[in-house]
Formats: sequence, structure tokens, C-alpha cells
Amino acid sequence: MNRMQEVLVKNSRCVITYHNIYRSKHGSPSLIRDATLDSAAQRWANVMGNRRDCLAHESPRRYGENLFFFGARHFPTPTTMAHMVAHSFYVEGVGYDYKRFYPMTYYKTGHFTQLIWKESRRVGVGVSVVHHDGNKKGPCQPSVPLYMIYVVVKYDPPGNLQTYQAYMNNVRPPIT
Repeated sequence: MNRMQEVLVKNSRCVITYHNIYRSKHGSPSLIRDATLDSAAQRWANVMGNRRDCLAHESPRRYGENLFFFGARHFPTPTTMAHMVAHSFYVEGVGYDYKRFYPMTYYKTGHFTQLIWKESRRVGVGVSVVHHDGNKKGPCQPSVPLYMIYVVVKYDPPGNLQTYQAYMNNVRPPIT
């Protein structure tokens, strides 16, 4: 295993650790890493890294899925990167109304609700790192030389089922 692969494996473990920290705040059980989900997430992360377009969810969807990407001149530490990923999902929940269900507004808070979805039990993480030379070939590619880092997180069972009861059962307020 080369140094980059070691960093990516450590990053995947850290992403799951941070997921479980946030989940515990809402009384959701810890996610367990799943090799099948890791493979599915890695496969899609590789697709994302080789696209000229912006991020897109895999279709058809078998699993729940959160996507994240960013550009950096230098590769961050696995812990820093994992915290950025999980925190970016979690902050979508700021101001979330746990007493109401707003159908089809998951595009605003869907990363957050999938992150803490109580019935999700297994998780897989895929990471793709692509160095772009700054020759922009698509709308989401950088115009300066950067490493683009694509993170795909797959969840099973999937969350964000669009019913009132599903949200009331799975998206719980923080435990005080």
C-alpha cells in the first residue's frame, strides 16, 4: 500500500468516527463499516473524480448517499479532512425543525438527516483524489492547479424516506 492509499484508508476510518460522534448526539446507534458499501462508495468516488461535470448522485440508488468535494493545494491530514466532511453534513441541521416534516425539502438538509438517520446501520466510504493542472475542462473543475478530493459516503438502510412517520422516527433532536 502506498502512502496515499494509507492516508485514504485512515481518512475513511476517521469519517466513520466523526459520523458516529454526531449520531450519538441524537441517540442514533453507531454505524458499522461494511465492505460492500466501501466498494460501492469507492466505485462512485472514482466516477466523480473522472467527471468533467459537477457532483451527481448515483442512479439508480440502492443505498443512501452523501457527497462532498473540495479543492486544496496540499492534501489535508485524514483527521482534518474527515472532520470537514462530517461537519459539513452536520451543519445543515442548524435550525432544523424536529417537530415538523417538510416533504421534498431534503435537498436543504438531506446530508444532515442521512447522517443522523436512526435506522441506517452500515456505512461505506470512498475517496478519490485527482490533481487538476488548472486547465478548466468543466464547470466544477478548478482554474488553478489543485488537488480535488471527492468523498462518497453510502448508508444502508438508506435514510431520507419521504414520509412523516419515517422522519419522526429517525431524525431526533439532540439529547441534552
